[in-house]
Amino acid sequence: MPRPPIIQPPAHPPNGGAGTSETTNNEKEQIMADTLDTKHIQLPRSIADDIVTKTREASVIQMLSSAKPVIFQDATNVLFAKEPEAEFVDEGQAHTSMGVDFKPVQGIVKKAHVTVRLNKEVKWADEDNKLKILDTITDSAAAALGRALDYAVFHAVNPAAGTALTGVTALTAGANSVKTSGDATADLDALVAAVPDYDVSGIALSKAYAGSLRAVRAKGTGARLFPEIPLNLRAGQLDGIAAATSSTVNGAKCTTPTDVLAILGDFNLIRWGMVRDIYMDVITAGDPDNRGYDLAYKDEIAYRVGVVYSFACIDPKGFAVLKAK
Repeated sequence: MPRPPIIQPPAHPPNGGAGTSETTNNEKEQIMADTLDTKHIQLPRSIADDIVTKTREASVIQMLSSAKPVIFQDATNVLFAKEPEAEFVDEGQAHTSMGVDFKPVQGIVKKAHVTVRLNKEVKWADEDNKLKILDTITDSAAAALGRALDYAVFHAVNPAAGTALTGVTALTAGANSVKTSGDATADLDALVAAVPDYDVSGIALSKAYAGSLRAVRAKGTGARLFPEIPLNLRAGQLDGIAAATSSTVNGAKCTTPTDVLAILGDFNLIRWGMVRDIYMDVITAGDPDNRGYDLAYKDEIAYRVGVVYSFACIDPKGFAVLKAK
């Protein structure tokens, strides 16, 4: 059987000029049209960029890090490194090396996929709905991929199965460990004290620890000590630094409890990216995501988006992890 055709993205106007949005829509329409006859599709680079951008909304790491994700041409040799320091050199003096701390770190390369089920009628959707369908697929995929990044980096765990990822060392295993004292504010001070030589850029909160901090009240007045933590516990900042709350912090999907309550440190030390070639498989039969029933049983069609991640924690000692006793 001949290999299905690969969709190549049309050229974009330079500098994001006029026509970029229209070009993207044409690409989406072409993808949805080709799902009628094609089983394996390479998504245009504009869609890949869109997925990378949207992972930020679901990933604690992306919410707390100012480091921009990278789109790689391939994943054979992905290297990440710390930001270098400047060096003063006298006239005629030799330049020195930057030292071991600034040596590149080999990125971990892992393939991830997300399967989205939709009613089979989408294959006959009108032109307007075709664009919305692809947006639904990329939105769902981006959210799942964002959570997967947290699980891989924080816990070295595959979120779908809850089991360990081979060849990956969890950030929480190499970071400075702090045992909870039972006093939420004292624990916060202990986390900061555990990383004295690093610039603390953010804190990732489990819902349990965020709730403990929200419950703390000032003596005498009874006012909340951390009013920036709302009822839904999704804090955007905490005591002057960026904060994010998620069940990925404590690893709710891990089969072995992590006991992690919070992770504080320099989140710019976490680097990640994707290989630019993102594929989508169109599946019309079977049970591709182990839902317990065949696609045909409920007249569904599945779209599986596959990506290749590369990620690394440049220096785990730039983090402190609060754990339950």
